Amino acid sequence: MTARLAGENRELETARAALVNLTAQEAQVRNLYQHAAVNRENVTRRLKRADEEQARLHTAITTAQEVEALAQAKRDALTHSIEELTRRIFAVREEVDAKSRALAAQVKLAQGLDLERTTARSKHAALKKMEDNFEWYKDGVKAVMKRARPAGPDGEKLEGVVGLVADVIEPEAAAAAAVEAALGESLQYIIVAHQPAGLAAIDFLCRHSAGRSGFIPSDALHDTAAGQAERPDPQRLLLNHVRVKPGCEAIAQALLGNVVLTETLAEAVDLFNQNGRIQTLVTRTGEVVSPRGFLIGGSGDTGSGILAKKRELRQLEQQAAELERKLEAARLEQKSMEATVRRLDVELQQLIERKNQDRENEIEAEKALFKASEELKGLRRQLEIVELEQEQLLGESSDLDDQMSRTERSLAAMAAEVETAQQAVAERTQGIAALAATVQAAQQQVMNVKLEMTSLNAKLENSSHSLRRLRDFQADGLRRLEQLALEITQKSGKAADARTQVQEWEQALADMYRRTRQIDQEIDRDEADYAAIDARLKESDETISSIRGRREKSLEQLRVLELEQAQREMRREHIAAQIEDRYHTPFSELRTELAPPAAGDDAAAAPPDPEAMEAELNRYRTKIARIGDVNLGAIQEYQQLGERHDFLTTQKADLEKAIEDLHKVIRKINTVSQERFMQTFRAINERLAEVFPRLFNGGSAELVLTDPDKPLETGVEYMIHPPGKKLTRMSLLSGGEKAMAAIAFIFAIFLIRPASFCLMDEIDAPLDDANVYRFNDLLQHIGQNSQIVMITHNKRTMEFADTLFGITMEQKGVSKVVSVNLRRPETAAA
Repeated sequence: MTARLAGENRELETARAALVNLTAQEAQVRNLYQHAAVNRENVTRRLKRADEEQARLHTAITTAQEVEALAQAKRDALTHSIEELTRRIFAVREEVDAKSRALAAQVKLAQGLDLERTTARSKHAALKKMEDNFEWYKDGVKAVMKRARPAGPDGEKLEGVVGLVADVIEPEAAAAAAVEAALGESLQYIIVAHQPAGLAAIDFLCRHSAGRSGFIPSDALHDTAAGQAERPDPQRLLLNHVRVKPGCEAIAQALLGNVVLTETLAEAVDLFNQNGRIQTLVTRTGEVVSPRGFLIGGSGDTGSGILAKKRELRQLEQQAAELERKLEAARLEQKSMEATVRRLDVELQQLIERKNQDRENEIEAEKALFKASEELKGLRRQLEIVELEQEQLLGESSDLDDQMSRTERSLAAMAAEVETAQQAVAERTQGIAALAATVQAAQQQVMNVKLEMTSLNAKLENSSHSLRRLRDFQADGLRRLEQLALEITQKSGKAADARTQVQEWEQALADMYRRTRQIDQEIDRDEADYAAIDARLKESDETISSIRGRREKSLEQLRVLELEQAQREMRREHIAAQIEDRYHTPFSELRTELAPPAAGDDAAAAPPDPEAMEAELNRYRTKIARIGDVNLGAIQEYQQLGERHDFLTTQKADLEKAIEDLHKVIRKINTVSQERFMQTFRAINERLAEVFPRLFNGGSAELVLTDPDKPLETGVEYMIHPPGKKLTRMSLLSGGEKAMAAIAFIFAIFLIRPASFCLMDEIDAPLDDANVYRFNDLLQHIGQNSQIVMITHNKRTMEFADTLFGITMEQKGVSKVVSVNLRRPETAAA
């Protein structure tokens, strides 16, 4: 029984081992299937998330493209606005320069007119003063005319003096020299109202030994002329060229009634010799022939006569008036031009401000555009990554589907095998069930352990598979990262090459500009030659017109020949194009290669082999196919990089200029700040020297710089020397001394620029009675220029106040203001 049980057990063990193996394999396959299903679900969820992410990225890319387009449009609009403002600023600046130059010329003109007016006024004032002081007359004339003024030095006044002969006649400019010569000393005669006035004046001159003078009594003139036949020709009288003051016609007639004006001295002498009339002949230049035949003439002092000086005085007066009018008009024009220049300056500043604002807006728009472009690039890179992930997930999904299909088939086959093995085990188990109950239990435990171990092995294998897949995915990501890094390096190299090429093209562009200028010069010369040729062509028009008839006939024949030639050329070009399209070689090269050899060239006598040519053609076609696609976007990329480079260069220059301007402003601010700081520092020390001894009853205090060589970076130490103590810092003083020192420092600052009011809140709290008295004494000194309002609980301080205001609460919740006027009677009386 035991042997049978052992044999049955061995067979059962064999069957069970086979069943366990099949069960383990089935569990392993089932685990693989479950793991594949889980992975399939994970891949499905990831693929769904990738699809959602792809849709979101497409939407974000569309939005980013719209934002980029708006930013580009805004940047372009601002660029156009800046260009327009630049043109307007250039035009306005040119107009401002032109107006400024015109204004400078106008200011110079006004200054010149002002100088001329001042010179004319000075000359007029000098001559007028000489005329008022009778500097042009003899001493006797001067003495009489001064005595005839309202009040003399001794109270004596000459009555009946009317004026001077030079004041009552005004000759024409052309006859001034003649009147001067004809009248001579008579110009200085004094006109009196009657003979007694003349006698009185002569008596005055004799008594005072003041000189001599001639007098003309206006009421006692006699006509000493001969008969009417002996009078001079009235048409030629010098009197016709003289304006006489109303009421003085008789005096003028007496002086110039027999004076005849001639053009030359010879004419005067001839006129004197022709008749015996009693007349004085005078020329326009001042030569005189007297009634008795005396000849007076020669070179005289131009402009030294009395009439000449009076005429110069009138001319200066007119010139000054005219210059005043011109100066006023010039100043009005200058004001108008200044207003125009100011208006243009304001307009120019407004345009510059608008341009600067648009420049800032353009920079912001460029930043927004760059940001939008970068965001768009980032979204596109994310989209590429998501699409790559989608491809990988689709591949994994397909692999998992295949794996699940294979696993399902394996599970079906293993299920049939397990069922067969279970039936065999059941048949054998029924025979030995009673005998092997204990053994079966043990075997069941062993089997459970093995099943658990098999399950763990399956999980280990699944984990290893997942680890291998993740490592593969990591390696693929690393390869992608290396590829991206390589692309970045290549693009950086391309950018460097593009910058180098930009510099080369800029140099080439400069050379082209120079060449353009040379070409312009050559064009100018050619235009001059063209003008000369055109002149010759105009001369040849007649010859051309005669030839045109024959030319028209020749042109008709030529047109027919050209038509035939064009048809042949079209057929030739069509054939050449077919040949070039077929053999990918220019027709000219094929024509050269297939040209017949020269007669003496033996080496090229053999015709080309068609098969060799066909083989070479196929080889060339293979090379062309290997070349690949040409990067057609290289030019656009270069243009974009060039524009970007120009923009960044401009921005760099603007930033450098702004930095330089900022440094200048900082240096200016530092200079002004240092000057004002040192001025205030010295002023505070001066006030401290006054305030501190008053509060401490002696001693001294001073602010000291910790680093005098760097006033803007230095610290400030408050050094105090109380009376009877050593020099120390404020931090080493007692509480009361600190308070007094701080009060001295505050009032030193306050006294630099005293305010109308000074409000203090319990500033005297830490002071004792002695310090309060000195503090109040200082307040009285400060109160001479400022009204002091102080909140205090110190009774000693209240004693020094003029008015007290207190708050009391007589009833709960009701405040009341109480005031007390402590002003002294003498102060009130004052």
